[in-house]
Amino acid sequence: MTNQTPNFYALLIGINFYFPHRLPEGNYYKNLRGCVRDINNVETYLKDTFNLTPDRIIKLTATASDNPNQPQEPPELLPTYENIVAKFKEVTAKAKPQDRVYIHYSGHGGRAKTIFESLKGSMGLDEALVPCDIGQPNSRYLRDLEFAKLLEEMVEKELVVTLVLDSCHSGGATREMETDDWSIRSGGFIDTTSRHTDSLVAPLQELAQNWQASTEYSRNITVVNGLLPEPKGYTLIAACRDNELAIEKIFEGTERNGALTYFLLKALREYRGTEIPVKDLYDLISNLVHNDFDRQTPMLIGETNRTFLVGQSISFTPGASLLRSVPVTRTTRTVPVMKVDITKNRVQLQMGEASGLKKGAEFDIFRFGTWNFEDSEQRIATVKVVEVGASDCWAEVTKLHNEFTTRELTPKLIEGMIEIGSPAVYLSPALKQIRKVRVILPDPLPQISGVNVAMLPDILKAKKEQVEGHRWIEFYSEYEKDEKVDYFVSLNSEGEYWILDAQKEPIKNLLFPIKVDESEATTKLIDRLIHVARYETILDLDNEDAFASSLNGKLKVELIKSVKREQVVLNADGNVPVLQVGERVVVRIHNESNRTLNISALILQADLSIVKFYPEGAHYEVVDRGQSREKRLDMELPKNYQEGVDVIKVFATVDATNFQFLELPSLDQSRKGFGNQKPKNALEQLLSAVVDEDNPQRNIRVVTDASEEWTTEKVEVVVKKM
Repeated sequence: MTNQTPNFYALLIGINFYFPHRLPEGNYYKNLRGCVRDINNVETYLKDTFNLTPDRIIKLTATASDNPNQPQEPPELLPTYENIVAKFKEVTAKAKPQDRVYIHYSGHGGRAKTIFESLKGSMGLDEALVPCDIGQPNSRYLRDLEFAKLLEEMVEKELVVTLVLDSCHSGGATREMETDDWSIRSGGFIDTTSRHTDSLVAPLQELAQNWQASTEYSRNITVVNGLLPEPKGYTLIAACRDNELAIEKIFEGTERNGALTYFLLKALREYRGTEIPVKDLYDLISNLVHNDFDRQTPMLIGETNRTFLVGQSISFTPGASLLRSVPVTRTTRTVPVMKVDITKNRVQLQMGEASGLKKGAEFDIFRFGTWNFEDSEQRIATVKVVEVGASDCWAEVTKLHNEFTTRELTPKLIEGMIEIGSPAVYLSPALKQIRKVRVILPDPLPQISGVNVAMLPDILKAKKEQVEGHRWIEFYSEYEKDEKVDYFVSLNSEGEYWILDAQKEPIKNLLFPIKVDESEATTKLIDRLIHVARYETILDLDNEDAFASSLNGKLKVELIKSVKREQVVLNADGNVPVLQVGERVVVRIHNESNRTLNISALILQADLSIVKFYPEGAHYEVVDRGQSREKRLDMELPKNYQEGVDVIKVFATVDATNFQFLELPSLDQSRKGFGNQKPKNALEQLLSAVVDEDNPQRNIRVVTDASEEWTTEKVEVVVKKM
């Protein structure tokens, strides 16, 4: 039990009983049965956890009695409009800056004809909390603009506010869906009754001005079905999304609870509610609620980097790891586990196609409550996505970690290993550096003077260790069938080495074979393999992070040619243009994001060289949002080439970044690594790993904040001699 917390106040409102009434068209707010129980349970939890004294808990409840026309509580304790407004103002007046205020409302949400016609128009609606006396003469709703103002006054006083709304405001809810076991906390209609057009909160003009100021720069003008502006300065957990239902039902015994409140208290008791980060708490309870009721998905909005109730800020160290073997500290790249299916050895994650997720994506799953993802001891499993839906996916377990590791070939989940709400850290697609090579010898073996052809696989393996950068390739024998090969080395009847891709097709642009019997043939072959591996690693360099949505698709690269004084986009619809040597084109780079970007462009040429061609004399060119840059380019081919494929690769970054480190000389020329230059940011750390000549990694994972800071696009073009 914690020490008494003198700067903690609670305002708890629960409404089971609604005075008998009939609204236009026969509508009425039906009595509920779980709201007062919600509030009593919350009160007990707060007293047990924080030792709150009665003077710090303000409670308004309406409980049904034997008299269908009267509740059990006296008038001064009922959640009427007047009492609710008065208690909000009382808490605000009593509390001091930095005091914590917890507000919990369980009851009906409603919609009514607006009293703010100047702001919403004559046909506008007000979203509202529904006081218990809404059916009485001269009664009023607590309307959206009023509620927002009451909360704004708390925030202005620098109170640390946490708000839970176990109600819904959807006009689509229907009472016909209710049963003896459960019901919906919404009237399901629009109240057109003429009511007071004044407010006890503030003058209507002041309310309208506050609302306009709160929504002026907000992406989402309102949240919680229009009840509140986007929260600023407080934390809000709401029972459901727009057009969803806030449900109460019997979970234990014979009494009802609101689903949100029930799972909230259950989680707080189990996971030390005074310490749990609100984001972790939400990930847990939202999935528990949604798993029980597919038409109810709680919402978390506002200040989410706090601990629940206590309101302490959560601090964390952004990850700086580049290699897959090192865990990463993240918050923006995590999603919660929604379900665990032990029988199929998989988990459901709250991420899908809408976020750009694809099959094959991988996640590391950590223990519930983990915030430091560099703590490898907290890692439970690695999973791979096998089914992708619009907003969720199923991922199979591929590896277990720490004490969960077993000797079984196929890792198996067991009951309780992974909890609902556990964080899954997204691992962006691996950037392969080390490439696997297999030598294919013809049958029968050709007879080559001075060369033991049968021993070539062993000769190449031995020679590899003597070549600088040899770690970029690994030789595998034909007996290692489980290994997926990247390149094949073939030997033709003329005694020439050829390098083939994984489909056993000749590597693009690699035109000149090596004679087996020429001087230093094995060294030259291995050096070519290393060069091709580095070239293709840079070619594959892309930001496929499904979380980095702010820049994904926001860089547009067009190859333009003037045809009869008209500009023709040659690469429209993914077309690969065919151009002749000497033809002039324009590369147009357009920044379609809402951020200023730094632009650099490389050209990967037919001789397997990589050259930064834009901008000249600087590492990057600054391009404002919505603006374009153009660069003229004369098509060329290296000496002795009749045809080749060039790739124009454009990078856009938020931070200043030097991409010259990716440059490569032409094939068979001496390469260089990152050099003595120290990386200046997370992206340059990645680039230094990509071009490391002597210490490549089997899989580089882009698991740093760099993922949110860059994007790239490429255009292929075939170049031919006339």
